Amino acid sequence: NNRLYVVPSPDRRSHAVGLQFDHVTDGVFDRGGKANNQIEARRVAQAVVEHARNTPDLSLGVGTFSVSQREAVRFELELLLRDEPGLQEFFATGREEPFFVKNLENIQGDERAVIFISIGYGKDASGYMAMSFGPLSNDGGERRLNVLISRARERCEVFSSITADDID
Repeated sequence: NNRLYVVPSPDRRSHAVGLQFDHVTDGVFDRGGKANNQIEARRVAQAVVEHARNTPDLSLGVGTFSVSQREAVRFELELLLRDEPGLQEFFATGREEPFFVKNLENIQGDERAVIFISIGYGKDASGYMAMSFGPLSNDGGERRLNVLISRARERCEVFSSITADDID
C-alpha cells in the first residue's frame, strides 16, 4: 500500500549510496535439509570480503532473514578469510562499529554505514517455491522487516535468489 519507506533511499546516480539489489540467479534454498541458501551465503561472504578490501573505512553489517542463513553466511565468510590474513583488522571486535552477521530478530539497534541483507529463501532444487518466509510470515513480520531495512546509513544491498515475480 505504498507505506514502505527505505532508508537510505535509492540513488540511480551512484552505487556508493542508496539501495541495491543483487539477484543470485543460481541460488537454491535447502528446504528439506539445512533450511538455508548456501550459494547466496557464499555470494554475500564474497561481497563482505570485497567491501573489507575496497572500503574498510565504511562500517558493515549483514542481516539475514533466518538463523540458518546467518550461520551459512558466517561459515562461508570463515572459509574465505582463511586466505585473507590481511583483512583481520576490519573484522576486529574492538572497532568503534565492528562487523556483524545477525538474523532478523537480533539486528534491532545495530546501525552501520552499509548493510548487506541475505534473504536466503528461494526455490528448492526441484524448482518449488514455498510461500513461507520465516518470521516475516507471522503477525508483525512487517515490523521486523522495517527494522532490518532501516539499519543502513549510506547503502543497503539486498542479496536474493528470488524476485517479486517468484512470489504469488
